[in-house]
Amino acid sequence: MSKESITLFQIPEQYYKALFNALPGISYLLQNNAPHFTILAVTDGLLDVVGLTREKLVGKDLFEAFPSNPQDENDTGQSNLLTSLLHVITHKESHQLATQRYDVMDENGQYVERYWKAENRPVFAPDGELVYIIHSSEEITALIKAGKREVEVVGIEKAFGLFMEAPMVVGLVNGDDYVLELANKEAFKLWGKGPEIIGKPVLQAVPELAGQGIIELFDQVRNSGEPFFAHEVPVASYVNGREEMHYFNLVYQPYYSNNNLKPTGVFTISHDVTEQVKARQNAEESEAKFRTMAESTPVLITVGDENGAISYYNKAWTEFTGKLSMELLQGNWTDLINPDDKEKFVSIFQDAFAIKSSFSGEFRVHNKQGQSRWLLAHGVPRFDVAGKFVGYIAACTDITENKLGQQQLQTALEQVRLSKEAAELGTFDMDLEAGTMHWDDRCRTLFGISHHNAVTYGKDFVEGLHADDRERIIKVIDNLFIKSIYNGDYDVEYRTVGAEDGVVRWVRAKGKVYFNQNDQPVRFIGSVLDITDKVLAIQKIEAVVEERTRELAKANEGLQQINKELQRSNQNLEEFAHAASHDLKEPVRKIQFFTQRLKEQLSSKLTETETQSFNRIQNAAQRMGNLIDDLLLYSHVSHRPHETESIDLNQKVQRVLEDLELNIAEKKAVINVEKLPTVNGFRRQIQQLFQNLVSNALKYSKSDVAPHITITSSDVTENEKAYYLIAVKDNGIGFEPEYADKIFQMFTRLHGKAEYSGTGVGLSIAKKVVENHNGFIKVKSEPGLGSTFEIYLPA
Repeated sequence: MSKESITLFQIPEQYYKALFNALPGISYLLQNNAPHFTILAVTDGLLDVVGLTREKLVGKDLFEAFPSNPQDENDTGQSNLLTSLLHVITHKESHQLATQRYDVMDENGQYVERYWKAENRPVFAPDGELVYIIHSSEEITALIKAGKREVEVVGIEKAFGLFMEAPMVVGLVNGDDYVLELANKEAFKLWGKGPEIIGKPVLQAVPELAGQGIIELFDQVRNSGEPFFAHEVPVASYVNGREEMHYFNLVYQPYYSNNNLKPTGVFTISHDVTEQVKARQNAEESEAKFRTMAESTPVLITVGDENGAISYYNKAWTEFTGKLSMELLQGNWTDLINPDDKEKFVSIFQDAFAIKSSFSGEFRVHNKQGQSRWLLAHGVPRFDVAGKFVGYIAACTDITENKLGQQQLQTALEQVRLSKEAAELGTFDMDLEAGTMHWDDRCRTLFGISHHNAVTYGKDFVEGLHADDRERIIKVIDNLFIKSIYNGDYDVEYRTVGAEDGVVRWVRAKGKVYFNQNDQPVRFIGSVLDITDKVLAIQKIEAVVEERTRELAKANEGLQQINKELQRSNQNLEEFAHAASHDLKEPVRKIQFFTQRLKEQLSSKLTETETQSFNRIQNAAQRMGNLIDDLLLYSHVSHRPHETESIDLNQKVQRVLEDLELNIAEKKAVINVEKLPTVNGFRRQIQQLFQNLVSNALKYSKSDVAPHITITSSDVTENEKAYYLIAVKDNGIGFEPEYADKIFQMFTRLHGKAEYSGTGVGLSIAKKVVENHNGFIKVKSEPGLGSTFEIYLPA
């Protein structure tokens, strides 16, 4: 209420007090003299309600006339009234109190429980000074004590917005015909109706409700005055002429209007729980289907509860153990497990149970014949529709035959190992992606190593090569990792110098490099054979030939005869090489023979993986035999193509981009290629060069920036020689300039394998290809700014 709403008239005090006393309602006039608030006048209505005389009230302080109830520890009437009065004084505006209990002392000094609706309004003098406060009340004790609450239209209007947007069905029916006075959007949606049904009797508005017991429930709530609660009540609705069944949790509250003490209508709140009910029904249906499936499968299935106990064993378990289902349920499932396996498997289960995750493990159980059988158990956690953990479902399969097969395979592999040792072959295995290398004991012996520590390419292999052979063998291996040069085939002879014993040994090494889909080397495996005796024999023959040659040089007259002797010696040398090849082939033949015999003996027990392992042994032995046959043919063959050809780099780069199309699309890379020259070279090597550089640019791109790669060409002169400078520039992560030379070294990586995959061989291959074309390669880079690889090819 504003300041101007009540103003003090210039009339004598006794007149306006008499006027105030005669006002209707329950009010009293207070002087603005906080905290006393002296009572100046009271209406007759107040005196009738409190049962006191005007003389006992007028002139007294408000809270002296109406003290707090000392018998009520929770009495807030006085404090709330004081707060309201102070609000009027401070803000100079009316203030309405919420429904308030304020007990009043009767003429016998007893406090009577009273409830009020009250408002305090300011009264101003002409000069704007607040001089009085009018306190007006409505006594509502009868309604409160009867447990009723008046719901007025104003209250409905205030709640209307909330009801209209509530995610549940809200409605209000009133009167004997249950006229629909309120319905929210969810109600309209359920009934397939619109606002036009408001104001109609509910069965006229929604005739589909007839016969569903709704009217009977309304009658029950109105007649009893008690609310009605129900859960998952099925209710049929009709939307677009189609019947739909819904389930609701219902709350029907009695509704009072116009100060009636008896309910005149029903306020309904219906929460749609159809999805939860159907989910539970589906779960129950799924459970029934699961039980049917579980009872018909030969797999051993159990269901556990949230405490780790078994609540269900399927028929397969009873048939396997020879025990009744009830007998199994009464025992502890861990008692079925072989004591030697119990601790390990129970630990696996408990670890999974603690974090509600899947588990897998093996253990032995006695079947009904008393036989010990190996079982493989897989368990997965179960959760109800609310996401609560309710236990496990576990399936066990009998793997006894697999276990026996593994034992037989171990025996077979041991026999293969013995065959390999009989042939005195050493083996090596280099994982280029992991950067690791494995040598067996024989291979270590051939390099003069007795320890069993990890071996490395640089320290153990490179340093173990004879100084006169080191550069040649390193070059062979560098080229070996370029698929376009060797296709991964490895066949060399070299000397080793024992790291510990210093003994010089001649070895024959054969192997194979395996490449991924991008022609990047990922694995290098092979064998080494001690050929020291053979080489020494050949060297002895060569020494004889050399001696004869010197003798022929001294005597020209015997030149023809000496030439014939030389031819005869060379023939002897060839025959010796053939004989040596035959000697090498015999142990390989034995490997093939015994491997085939073992494979045939175990064919019925081998898994597919184990069969593939035997096939790989046979294939490797076959390749070794073929390579031995080609010993003399490959001794002096150059590994580079014999002739160069004209290569259009535009076409070659386009072919590379087509090969990398999926990777480019995945990275959303932008690649710009300027006009490139035509060069003379080796076609496959040039394609390998650009494939490695573009792949590198894509791989080492930034995670949050699309790769941008440009390939340009220019004519330059270096050391008075003309070159084509081909530049491959990217916007990737880059690296420190100090590593510009190191990155071209074999197996060099600047990042961990967890960040970027690779073998550390790609740039070594690029460098070797450029050198094979009588060119050279450089790189410029800065961290975060990308890299530019500069390729110089003769013009």
